[in-house]
Amino acid sequence: MNKIMIKPLLKKSHHIILADDGDVCIGEVPEVSQIIEKPPEWLAHVLGKLDGKRTVPRIIKELSAENIYVNEENLNNLIEQLHSAKLLQDNSYYSPILNNEEIERYDRQILQFGLIDNDNVHPYIYQERLKKSKVSVFGMGGWGTWCSLLLAQAGVGTLRLIDGDDVELSNVNRQVLYKTQDVGMQKVEAAKASIQEFNPNVAVECFDEFAAPNREDLERLIGDSTFIIIAWASLGYYRKDTVEEILHSIAKDRQIPIIELGGDPLEISIGPLYPNDGLHLNFSEVQNVEQSNFYDSNLEIRKFQEARLKHSFIDGDRDVNAWQSAPSLAAMAGLASDQIIKFITKYDNPYIIGKRVYLTLNTFEKREVTVFEYEKH
Repeated sequence: MNKIMIKPLLKKSHHIILADDGDVCIGEVPEVSQIIEKPPEWLAHVLGKLDGKRTVPRIIKELSAENIYVNEENLNNLIEQLHSAKLLQDNSYYSPILNNEEIERYDRQILQFGLIDNDNVHPYIYQERLKKSKVSVFGMGGWGTWCSLLLAQAGVGTLRLIDGDDVELSNVNRQVLYKTQDVGMQKVEAAKASIQEFNPNVAVECFDEFAAPNREDLERLIGDSTFIIIAWASLGYYRKDTVEEILHSIAKDRQIPIIELGGDPLEISIGPLYPNDGLHLNFSEVQNVEQSNFYDSNLEIRKFQEARLKHSFIDGDRDVNAWQSAPSLAAMAGLASDQIIKFITKYDNPYIIGKRVYLTLNTFEKREVTVFEYEKH
């Protein structure tokens, strides 16, 4: 017998609610809930005993003592129905890598994993997948710090932080991992200290250097990562031999998923996410199409775009080349981190595989560009 059926445990992510018409609702999210219409009188009493501590014979015996009668066949049919609907979980599962502190720390997140439960496994397994992952973050500015913080709080096992810059005062109002007392410190070291204050279970590897378009150096920086974040606006589509282009090439060769993100105070963008699994197109296969789609058909706008990409500024060295604020960074990083967590854990389907999604923050208008289809045809 399936061990889930021996001492059945109703998922902790699902409440039992009695509707006005007497129907019983298990769960509150329509897509992952079950409504039992015209339930027998014993149903509510049985559901209250599906706590992972009682066998079916024990439940029947206890109910009988309470003058509530249900036969074993009906009870087993109910349990099978709940199991088929993914409303039960294995109460005997013991995680080999999560300690008790981590299980409590990630409790609400683990409930969410169990609620959606794409792979129909114990929710601890989704958290274990996060702990086994190693994410490289290229760029520890606004985008990189916010994503690193959110992934650390979620329980990613290892973060590799790559940035050769020091913390300056103008960083502190928008780059979430730095504090006033960190000014003058290496960004990666200050970020590491902050991350480990938030979550000491996360290992942090620091590389105090700027990523340069050198394949050997970039391969070393990636190391044994299982996911890569390019935390700056990617120009790899439009120029030759850029850091982004080489990162994508290494990721393709090593079959490492990679995501891009970017934005400004008026519009944020996330994606695309390239799985690099052989089932989807990779960066090199869409680069030419992406480049041709970038430039606007309006010649005046195209002229500006071409000049901007060439950094043809006549006001000399610009003091500021980024002006994004904390709210827009938080919004973008939240969306990106949600997609990264879904991809790594597989508890739910990420939306931005092959897509670049834009959100205009002054109107909340959303638009998206399909860079490649979900799977190769």
